[in-house]
Amino acid sequence: MVCAVLLIAALILFVVRPGEGELLLEGRGFTLSTGEFSSYLRDRGIDEQKLTESQRSEIIRGWLRSRLILLESSNMGLEKGSASYRSIERKVEDYRENLVVAEAIRQYVQKEVTVTDDEVNRYYQNRKEEEYRAEEGMAWLVVIFTRNEEEALKAMESVNDQKMDPATFYSEIETSGFSDLGYLPFNDLGDDIREDILAAPTGRALRPVRYEEEGRTFYYVFVVRDKVWKNDFLKREAVAGEIREAIRKIKGKEALEELLKHLLVKYRVKGFEGTL
Repeated sequence: MVCAVLLIAALILFVVRPGEGELLLEGRGFTLSTGEFSSYLRDRGIDEQKLTESQRSEIIRGWLRSRLILLESSNMGLEKGSASYRSIERKVEDYRENLVVAEAIRQYVQKEVTVTDDEVNRYYQNRKEEEYRAEEGMAWLVVIFTRNEEEALKAMESVNDQKMDPATFYSEIETSGFSDLGYLPFNDLGDDIREDILAAPTGRALRPVRYEEEGRTFYYVFVVRDKVWKNDFLKREAVAGEIREAIRKIKGKEALEELLKHLLVKYRVKGFEGTL
């Protein structure tokens, strides 16, 4: 029965697309507006601007599935006041507290911990022999994707004429997006682009590749930022993001230990001789 309800509801309600109105979904007992959906994505750390339409649809479909089952939960025997419901409430409260603690730590570390370019450089130089040497041929790729072939060609020409960095192109075109794919092994590249990537010089944008996803057409412009062969070093710029996060975790742990020492004094903790 539940599957049938979900299928029918999805067919009836999953009808409004971005830009066609304020409501994305509407049904008996619930609505989902564009603003609420944006907040839903932000709360989960998802960049709405980088979603393809198929990804966006899949997330909304998942939201709808959960909402329908939640609405139907009382008819499945999950009544308020029951032992099962009280058990869930206790778990929810524990989970809420854990989320608050995790978010407080994240914000504290983000505010208090600074990672400098010099630290990133030292980390890279100290570890590049072991961690940043290619084990096989790889290409560092970024991709611009659009819904329009003319826009895709414009992106390709702008990059190749050195008029625009790939990362800035998508912000000017509403129906486009950008993603840094990092280093990918040559053997993992699709047959339709592998030879072009191998032949392209560094910094070159390839001609748009047409893809269809769930009946919608996209044009992908791959840009070759770098190519390495076995035993070559990966460029620091390509791995700087992950290095920065690794350093932030190390420094964040140290900063948190200092914070906890301070809080032991601030809240006058007694009867505990160890360290947190």
